[in-house]
Amino acid sequence: MIRLIDNLLNRITMYRLVLYYLVALIVLGFILAFAHVILVQPVALVSTLVIYLVVTLAANALFAGLMRIKANNESTIITALILTLISGPVSAISDPLHAFYLALAGIFAVASKYLLALRRQHIFNPAALGIFLTGVLFGQYSTWWVGSLQMLPLVVVGGILVLRKINRFRLVGTFLVAFVVFLVGQSLIQGNGFGFAFTTAQFVFLHTEILFLAAVMLIEPLTSPKTIGKEMIYGTIVAFFLLPQMTIFGFTITPELALLIGNLFSYIVSPSFKLVLELKERKEIGANIMSFSFAYPKNFKHRLGQYMEWTLPLKKSDSRGNRRYFSIASSPTEEKLMIAARFYDGSSAFKRELSRMAPGQRIVAAELSGDFVLPSDPDIPLVFIAGGIGITPFRSMIKYLVDKGEKRNITLFYSNYTTDEIVFKDVFDEAEKTVGLKTVYTLTDFNKVPSEWCGKTGFVDGEMISQEVPDLHDHHFFISGSLNMVEHLKQALHSVGVHASRIRTDFFPGYSM
Repeated sequence: MIRLIDNLLNRITMYRLVLYYLVALIVLGFILAFAHVILVQPVALVSTLVIYLVVTLAANALFAGLMRIKANNESTIITALILTLISGPVSAISDPLHAFYLALAGIFAVASKYLLALRRQHIFNPAALGIFLTGVLFGQYSTWWVGSLQMLPLVVVGGILVLRKINRFRLVGTFLVAFVVFLVGQSLIQGNGFGFAFTTAQFVFLHTEILFLAAVMLIEPLTSPKTIGKEMIYGTIVAFFLLPQMTIFGFTITPELALLIGNLFSYIVSPSFKLVLELKERKEIGANIMSFSFAYPKNFKHRLGQYMEWTLPLKKSDSRGNRRYFSIASSPTEEKLMIAARFYDGSSAFKRELSRMAPGQRIVAAELSGDFVLPSDPDIPLVFIAGGIGITPFRSMIKYLVDKGEKRNITLFYSNYTTDEIVFKDVFDEAEKTVGLKTVYTLTDFNKVPSEWCGKTGFVDGEMISQEVPDLHDHHFFISGSLNMVEHLKQALHSVGVHASRIRTDFFPGYSM
């Protein structure tokens, strides 16, 4: 069942998944409102949704036109849906004044993406900021009606799917644990004891916005950190300010303000940016595999193994959206920034457009992220395990070592279906001669193994690793590939006694072909 779910998630982008999730919540909300199960008027809910969609899309088109950039309607629709789920629904006919406030919240939210943005990237969660500003200016705060017991099952199920897709359980887990710890501490300080804290926690998790905020808004990629330490601090900060009746200098902290405070921390410690990159070279490097090289941006720095989100302006998109995550395959020692991708029959509109890119065309890169990086200590023995196009972050690391002449104890396991899918072999061959790399190639399509093949066959497993790395308990392991492959290898390493603290996996949020 888990593999089936992962296969389905791999065929859809994160943004499209969130979009469908939010639509499902609104549909459920309408059904429950119509059945008088929740205290929301169905007509008011529809009115609120229409107001937000019309206003945000119009504002987005206006700001994009003024700034001469392509409008991202998918992101705008997501913002409108979130606003619908957290605002108190009102009817434009019976309550035009409050409908006007909703419209302002939508305009504020969209405007923040353009006006409160540094280096082409917004700082705050747009929906949270829109609601916060209307609250401060007009006293129209959110109701977070999505945070009800009746909506909870879908909030949880959809949230788990989103977190599974983008692999951010660690952030949400830190946030929820920190919240419970703070809640207990608050109860004890106030002299109410553990029983009161338990009752309060039960009410908060079952009847308030906390799980929706965690699954949808806390994890927004553009306004949250992506590295372990920073995201744990970020989650802890938001959890602290989200405590019931939290006030600062007599000012009550609302859920949206708690999130905005966390967003500000995130920007300070890991500022986001967008790069508009011009393609210099497109090259076929393997069977259905292409590399794309761009001029290295001025003052751009990345750690070896990090990834970015890449966006193409598509004339006609599909259900898989216009964005993908790709690891940076090049080293900072090279003159060009490079990514590589595999292409399939029936590829998405994004992949088709990417495969046709010609020199001079542009793509947007943002969200430099990831902890899957080469350790700074050269004495740590390493094992790299790559499946297919998962080789790209290792190419970055190994090319850097070659160019710097830095010797390391590294064993690379590189698994492919067939020999014509092996890429970057020239880099690995040179690394074997100059920096001490040991490369173990293996093919998994037994029907297409050449007679002259000198490598291994079959999937990388605990037995293969133990044969090639006798002292494996001294090594640190890096695994990059599909989610199924990564999970299989983590279990295989655990079975041969490798501690989880020595295993690091790449962020690989689905192929979305």
